Amino acid sequence: MPWQMEYVAGKETLVVAPSGRLSDNEAKQLTGEAIALLKQTQATRVLGDCRNIQSAPSLAAVYWLVQDYANCGVPRETKIALVHSHKRDAVEIAQFYETVCLNRHYDARIFESIKAAETWLCSGRTA
Repeated sequence: MPWQMEYVAGKETLVVAPSGRLSDNEAKQLTGEAIALLKQTQATRVLGDCRNIQSAPSLAAVYWLVQDYANCGVPRETKIALVHSHKRDAVEIAQFYETVCLNRHYDARIFESIKAAETWLCSGRTA
């Protein structure tokens, strides 16, 4: 499962774009790489463009990845916008991700479009 990752300095945003099938192990690897780049660049925003994912990781994997954010040093002030695929299971996983993040005090929101996600990331709003 390939993915692209890029830091956009002008927006202080880390853009992560996985595609294809995303296994639990690949999700863990992708998350580790993203966290390392987030810390290296001191980015304050993350845009996850998941529109091209064909199959998502399990709910359990999503739960434990978010559970580990604090241990991995993800700053609580990081804003995370996730643009989901329109596949039903992808929407459910995205909703679960948002809930787990909010329960762990991470400001994460899901969106149906890149434009809406970018608008929210660059705003001062947290809800």
